[in-house]
Amino acid sequence: MMIRKGLIVSLFLISTLLVACGNSDIEQADKSILKGKVSGLNSTELYLIDLVNPKKGPVDTAYVDENGSFSFDYQPEMKAFYRISLSENINLILPLASGEQVVVEGNATRADGLNVSGTPDAIRMMEFNQFLQGNFAKQQALNQEFQTLQSNPNRDSLIVVFRQRFQAIEEEKHEKIRQLVDADPSLFANIALMEQLPAEDAKNIPYYVKVRDALAGEFSQSVFFQGLDQKATQASRFMPGSDVPEINLPDPNGNLVPLSSLRGKVVLIDFWASWCKPCRQENPNVVAAYQKFKDKGFTVYGVSLDRNKEAWVKAIEQDQLSWTHVSDLKFWQSEAAQDYGVSGIPFALLIDEEGKVIGKNLRGPALHKTLEQVLN
Repeated sequence: MMIRKGLIVSLFLISTLLVACGNSDIEQADKSILKGKVSGLNSTELYLIDLVNPKKGPVDTAYVDENGSFSFDYQPEMKAFYRISLSENINLILPLASGEQVVVEGNATRADGLNVSGTPDAIRMMEFNQFLQGNFAKQQALNQEFQTLQSNPNRDSLIVVFRQRFQAIEEEKHEKIRQLVDADPSLFANIALMEQLPAEDAKNIPYYVKVRDALAGEFSQSVFFQGLDQKATQASRFMPGSDVPEINLPDPNGNLVPLSSLRGKVVLIDFWASWCKPCRQENPNVVAAYQKFKDKGFTVYGVSLDRNKEAWVKAIEQDQLSWTHVSDLKFWQSEAAQDYGVSGIPFALLIDEEGKVIGKNLRGPALHKTLEQVLN
């Protein structure tokens, strides 16, 4: 988990659940891009929202007949993601395009009561959301289990265990995305899936590149593709062997300390802040790595995105971070954060004695394992 700059709106909501794909007995219409026969609708009108600009209002309206049938005839200029709300809690988000047709059938009173078919993109989103339903249920069950242990005297140690279990559930989701992308990277729906895959994890970067390269020819003008392209480009920065920009910011005493002054050591460039809970949770692991490897040529260059010096210095003391610290106290506008393209923290790069990247966002045991390999 990490703290992000701004609010990133995912294309998927947990209430967006597309389930088992079946054959439709609805007669096909030549010009419909989305049609259906759904019971349990609480309105006689449905609205098609273009997610390029959702605040603009609907691009098409479908009237629901007494049998629950509806049809949208809007013809998009290019494939894009659209939303329809079937009930207060159930929203469908689908890739739609002229010349293609998606069919929705079932019951709108239950998230698992809908069948979606018609295009490979719809089927891809259906498969992933079917998996998401079970994955989210595991997270809910874990949270309920944790709530029963709030008064346990070993709560702090249990938090570590529960965090590991939560991360394992998250990794199941990430592995599912990687499997689906491997199966067919050329589907437009993959753009939505990639919203759920952390670009900060180095092993996910090839998947961003794979989807970007597979979609570039046909969808280069799509704003959804352009967002993916930008994220893939940013994620691809700081690959192993690449150079890093210089940082030259003041320490708590006001003295400028350039990153290059640590040349000759293996350095963890650690972007963090006193107000960042995931950063503070990771700090004990970094402290342990520092104590274990500092005599073998390892150190840390902490770059804080704080804006309050007192809070910054207090956090350094509380977490016992006895290494180099710098900050211009400019929050997300930090000069170093801008140069490194940091949009979420914690963010860390491990560089070698010559200032070249060894690894990116190595946390927990991964940091220790890499340092073992590099320094022993």
